[in-house]
Amino acid sequence: MNFKDELKKAYDADALRREQGVKDRDEWKLKAREGFANRISKNGGKSILEIGAGVGHDSLYFKERGFEVLAVDLSEGMVESCKKRGLTAKVMDVSEIGGIGRKFDGIYSMNVMLHVSNEEIESVLESIKDALNKNGLFYYGSYGNKDEVRTIIDKSKMGMPRKFFFRSDETLQKIVGKDFEIVEFKKIELNVKNDLYFQSLLLKRKED
Repeated sequence: MNFKDELKKAYDADALRREQGVKDRDEWKLKAREGFANRISKNGGKSILEIGAGVGHDSLYFKERGFEVLAVDLSEGMVESCKKRGLTAKVMDVSEIGGIGRKFDGIYSMNVMLHVSNEEIESVLESIKDALNKNGLFYYGSYGNKDEVRTIIDKSKMGMPRKFFFRSDETLQKIVGKDFEIVEFKKIELNVKNDLYFQSLLLKRKED
């Protein structure tokens, strides 16, 4: 089984837990979401694509803010949860973003790009850039610290293997800099017992 099949299986199994965990969202995640929505509104944007939407908590927030939202996720279980919330949602791997066939004013991804391999990351970012309207903004949020690939089994969640591609600040900024201008980059320290922190990037597509 390749790592994407493992991811799909793990997140399908985790859909119910996430449905029940809506009250457990970290405050910094909610602030990142709100800040992104405010930026899109300020720019006069109307549409948002969420990549790796999970069960749709953030997509629903964007919809309730008045945006036209498309939620995509690798997991069928997650997408079904999105649809139950009244969201327009599709099963889609991040590498397939180029096939959507339309552009958005904003694209939002929270802890999704860390599942994109080092071999695919540049082509995925290029597809995301192409899916943004002129002056469109991309929120890239990811755990990181150093360049490392880990397979993690979190027994407090689904207890199944998931492959993570963590990146250093230097590597991450170099990769995104090919297609995007970095509007804002912040490190958020986490109250957890490991060496990771959260890398929060707001990116503007570069014009060709």
